[in-house]
Amino acid sequence: MCPIGDVASGLEKRGASFTVESLEKELRQEWVEDALSQAGRESVRVRLLPATLTVWLVILMGLFRRTSYVNLLEKLHGTWWTRRRWSPEKPPCSRAVTKARDRIGVEPMEMLFERSAAEWFTQTEGLVVRGLRVQAIDGSTMKTPDTRQNSRRFGRPGSSRGRAAYPQLRIVALADVGTRIVKAVRHSRYRKAEIDLARDLVSEIAPGSLVLLDSGLYAYDLLWGIRSREASFLARIGAQAKPTVVRDLGPGDAVVEVTLRSYHRRRHRDMPRKWTLRMITYRPEGAEEDIRLLTDLMPESGFTHDELAELYHDRWEEETIFDEIKTHLCDCATVNRPVVFRSKTPDRVVQELWGMLIAYNAVRKTMHEAARRKELDARRASFTSATERVREATYEMMRLPTRRLAARHEQMLIAIARVLVPKRPGRRFPRAVKIKMSCYPLKRRRRRAS
Repeated sequence: MCPIGDVASGLEKRGASFTVESLEKELRQEWVEDALSQAGRESVRVRLLPATLTVWLVILMGLFRRTSYVNLLEKLHGTWWTRRRWSPEKPPCSRAVTKARDRIGVEPMEMLFERSAAEWFTQTEGLVVRGLRVQAIDGSTMKTPDTRQNSRRFGRPGSSRGRAAYPQLRIVALADVGTRIVKAVRHSRYRKAEIDLARDLVSEIAPGSLVLLDSGLYAYDLLWGIRSREASFLARIGAQAKPTVVRDLGPGDAVVEVTLRSYHRRRHRDMPRKWTLRMITYRPEGAEEDIRLLTDLMPESGFTHDELAELYHDRWEEETIFDEIKTHLCDCATVNRPVVFRSKTPDRVVQELWGMLIAYNAVRKTMHEAARRKELDARRASFTSATERVREATYEMMRLPTRRLAARHEQMLIAIARVLVPKRPGRRFPRAVKIKMSCYPLKRRRRRAS
């Protein structure tokens, strides 16, 4: 056992600044303090909700999406930190949380996400095939609360009945396929095209990567930008693309030539008029149409036709990421909980986005650590189970003595590695909806009386 003096000094150090012990081994407290310092948002006055605690609150809002501000503060009430600073009768109110969030703003959360994502990407192995680390780029939309401010900032998609019910934020993410850690994100209003956000992500691609893209992100200037980063790509192309076959390499495998138009070459002055690539054509079992892939991985790279065709289906890991974030982490459903965010103003929505992504990545990094100890693929661990174990540990570890924290953290890792999901078979069915749109008329906003 630790000497009493060591325990006391540990508690004194622990009480100096608020932290979430279940995630602190992954998300370092100094990263939080550095982000606040660089953004110039450190606390100057002594407050019940200082800047460091507010940053963790925003992250906990993403981890405990179903929990209201009041109940989230109740979870923190009685912890080692709050015993010394908050009134024993009641914690701060929800309005105090809103004011504290506005004080720190968006910038520290974005900086913390970028640093943590970069650190976790380098600390993990990921999926490496023939020396290339596999990543994917894809986009999605997220519904925000129906307020006038959110509607003006983010906009709404069109609808056959007039307008969509909720404003939507568009995001495009670069994610690591092997760990499902979101490495970088670009966001904008709904009307912004995914391809434009994807172009902004090219600078985040590390040399030696293999990037998977769906047909919605197929653009020659984007592919050339990836290649200029000393990375490779594997992109699905649509029926409108007509590459010229130069020579056949085998069934469904050919060297092709594509013509680069002037509007492509405006973005990259070093682009040639003709580009020689490789095209893979195959038809999955049960499908009714062929899939065509373009890649710069020529036969001398060692990649075979079947290997590239199989590898492309790992792009669905990014679809799984969006499902884990929106459906499981945020408990977002079509009817009973349609919105991803809880914030009523645009800046708070964006702040909440970064906090939610940090929370997701932190859970994923914890899952990777738990799987690594058991020599398992991190994708086999259950995200739903892992999130619940992290939530339980978050509540308990903030109340445990310092000497018991390491044992409780180890217990959490063991529990995460214990629940595995079966290996997923390849996609066999086309996209289809399971429910139809409601036949009820559209509810319109009432005009205020003048």
